[in-house]
Amino acid sequence: MPQSPRGDDGFLRPDEADMPRWPEEVRQAQVTLPEDYLGRTLTVTTYFHADDIRPRPIYPSIGSTDALTAWTVVVSVKYDAIMTVYAILALVMAGVYLLDCLGGVRGSGTPLLCLHYMLLFLDEAYITYAGYYSVISSNVLGQCLSGLYMVPLYLYLALRLKSRWRWPLCAAILVWAVYDGVRRYIVLRQGLALSIGPEGLVLLLILAVAYCLETRQQLRRSRVEKKRLSMYGLVALAVTAVYLVSRARAWGSLGDYLFYGVWVALSMGNFESVLTPVTDIISYVTVILVITGAVRRSVRSRETMSILAERSRLTLEGYERVLRTEEQTNAARHEMRHHVAVLSGLLQEGDTPRAQDYLASLAEDMDKLPPVRYSANILVNVIAGTYLDRAKAEGIRVEHALRVPPELAIPDGDLSVFLSNMLENALQACRRLGPDRDRYIRVQMHLHEDALFIGCVNSAGDEQDEGEDTDMDGVRRHGYGLDVMRRIAEKYDSILVIDRGPGEFSVKSNLSLKGAG
Repeated sequence: MPQSPRGDDGFLRPDEADMPRWPEEVRQAQVTLPEDYLGRTLTVTTYFHADDIRPRPIYPSIGSTDALTAWTVVVSVKYDAIMTVYAILALVMAGVYLLDCLGGVRGSGTPLLCLHYMLLFLDEAYITYAGYYSVISSNVLGQCLSGLYMVPLYLYLALRLKSRWRWPLCAAILVWAVYDGVRRYIVLRQGLALSIGPEGLVLLLILAVAYCLETRQQLRRSRVEKKRLSMYGLVALAVTAVYLVSRARAWGSLGDYLFYGVWVALSMGNFESVLTPVTDIISYVTVILVITGAVRRSVRSRETMSILAERSRLTLEGYERVLRTEEQTNAARHEMRHHVAVLSGLLQEGDTPRAQDYLASLAEDMDKLPPVRYSANILVNVIAGTYLDRAKAEGIRVEHALRVPPELAIPDGDLSVFLSNMLENALQACRRLGPDRDRYIRVQMHLHEDALFIGCVNSAGDEQDEGEDTDMDGVRRHGYGLDVMRRIAEKYDSILVIDRGPGEFSVKSNLSLKGAG
């Protein structure tokens, strides 16, 4: 607005040469007082054009330049802080993706979340003072793209689905993104007000329905999903409550926000007042769940490495025990010839009492020999010997039928983890019963054509279930072992059959070895 001199009467006296530069309707005027002004009152008179049928007075906002600058800085710091948070979240999502790649996790979808927060960062930059007074605000294409920050989030949610809704929803979201991007570009180029249609809200509702149907199927399979769903619900409620409180404080009350901020906008056909807060809440909940999921995977990875290290130690001990057994057996076989010769000489001389005493001492030496081999397969023999020998030493009755060949078409790692978890669970269950109970472990393995049957039955108390010793996910250690066995069974086109009877617990699976090698 051009500057105008002030007349003796205090009114502005714009030059006639400056009049063409004045806008048709003056909406803002800055009035400076003389330095020698000592008055306490200031009268502002507003004049209207004679043809103006709806005159609106402009009320003055009196304040010093320092106060105006301070207010501008404070508001700018607020939006700059929000931009910083979005930038940090984008970096966190990139870090999670990198950790997932290093951990062998594929298809996590975190790059989409990284793009989501990068677009949010850019969208927030357009409404900050730094962005408004820079070339960013004139970049229509950038404004158009930044407003599509919900598209990567919806794609992430759609790709997380496992049902037949997955790819049709992804295609619908991409089509909607192209349509909304073109529409935004045209509206912004024309300088018109941008209103949001119901298309995004419809897609969001379809996503919610798909998740509800899929979650319903998962709840029928595992009670662990119920605990996780409850945790997700609590997180969503907490985030929603925080969001509504912040909106209520900004609008004066929650009622004013719901009426003026939501209902009035909806009545005018603008769905932004619903789509934006719902998308924000879903975004906050999603990032919390992704971060907690990454922490949970890290903890589980450490636990798995610890378990594998323990398994390796036990396997090495078992292998050394097998070598000692072979050496002691060979030595006993060599000494048996001398014992037979001595007994034969005593019997020829008719010294029967002395021969009986010699046989008794020989029987004691035989009892000290190491146990028999459990299987012809050295890995199965080592693992079975590790746990079943401990069971025998603790007074647990052991029955075994491990009829497998020396070579199996299954990786040693999968067989070791499956068999070790099965026998460890059985041993721990028997230990919890105490020595005064009937404790037993019956394990079977046999090969039939291209399938390897593995089964174990153990005594169990009435309180035993599929899990013991709760971990961070609410899954108990016994259940964690079963979860590992279940994943290995599914890897070999099988299932893990678990049966809980009175005083007994059994688990079995039939692993398909076609192409396992």
